[in-house]
This record gives sequence, C-alpha cells and structure tokens, in this order.
Amino acid sequence: MRIRVTTRADLFEKRKQQHIDCGYRIEDERPIPVNGLCSFIAVSEIPGLDPLGELVAQALNRNHNLRGNG
Repeated sequence: MRIRVTTRADLFEKRKQQHIDCGYRIEDERPIPVNGLCSFIAVSEIPGLDPLGELVAQALNRNHNLRGNG
C-alpha cells in the first residue's frame, strides 16, 4: 500500500520517523516546503496486510474444500 503523507515543514522528520517505526518504507521525499507543506510517500513493507485479499483467499479455499468433499 502506498500513501502520500503531507505535513508541515517543522514536523516533516518526525512524521517520517513515525511511519518508519510503523514498518513503512519512505519514497519520493519532498522536504522543501511548498506553501508551508512537505510530503513523502509511505509504502507498506508488511506482507499479508491486504484484508480484502485475505478474505478472497479464504473464500476460494473454502469453496475449493467444499467441492473436494462432494
């Protein structure tokens, strides 16, 4: 998952560190403020955190198991 984080210039490094601590990789840093705001893209590094994908996989496995037992 990729999210763009926009923050005030004085909080830029703190917000970056918070996202790193939560397991995100930082990309496309824009530390030079435009209208007082800076931004970066936080990319999720945690595998298997796709709740919709997990639900689809569970449903497919359940359906496959039901067919195998019939």
